[in-house]
Amino acid sequence: MTIGGGRVRAGIRATLLLGRREIRSTVRAPEVFVPNLLIPVAWFFIMTASLDTVASHGGLTDWAGFQLPVAVVFATMSGSAGLNLATDIERGYFDKLLLTPVSRVAILVGAMAGDLLRIVAQAALVMGLAMASGVDVATGAPGAAVIVGVAVLWGTAFSAIGFAVAIRTGSPQAMQAVWALFVPLLFMTTTFAPLHAMADWLRIAATLNPVTYILDGMRALTVTGWELDRLTAALLTTGAVGAATLGLAFAALHRRID
Repeated sequence: MTIGGGRVRAGIRATLLLGRREIRSTVRAPEVFVPNLLIPVAWFFIMTASLDTVASHGGLTDWAGFQLPVAVVFATMSGSAGLNLATDIERGYFDKLLLTPVSRVAILVGAMAGDLLRIVAQAALVMGLAMASGVDVATGAPGAAVIVGVAVLWGTAFSAIGFAVAIRTGSPQAMQAVWALFVPLLFMTTTFAPLHAMADWLRIAATLNPVTYILDGMRALTVTGWELDRLTAALLTTGAVGAATLGLAFAALHRRID
């Protein structure tokens, strides 16, 4: 029991230390995380300012509430997830870690935990700026907190793809190519219009796109209220995608250390 408890404590300590290192590495590279923050903020304010009248003519009376979930999700889906880990592999630091008694699982979990704090900070800041500018959330502050929580869960699930590619390839360049996945996921969904207003082919693509259900659950909270069926669908979608992407990340880790 004592030996097992010691291993657990050592694993937790290693996770915390590696997570702290991930945070420090991110803070030391503002050219990576600053665009991830500024782009969603710019997206929200430009979209709401430029298309509000057009959207109202199309029947979307709360265009800001319709776009706010897009900006928050945008803030959590970053092409930098896994970048530091890929750099560690490329420079040989990862192999040095494998020569120590540190838990192999802690290497991945610590890196993802550090990245999680970045995701939380970016999603919360986008939400805070939007509400400070006068955007009303139908469910108030509690709903805003839930929106951030759903976005963070989704961002964590999406970031696992970056970590899987980083571990599998050990290449920062290949890992950053994951950003290309973001474009169809965001634009082939209900970013600009509800499902019923789309052309047939795009409606089919959006229906198959998991981001559609994430946005729909969050929009219920911004525009209409506590619609638990839509929120549940968003959480179930996040859980299903997260199980798959985290599985890929841990499989990649297992393959690299084998």
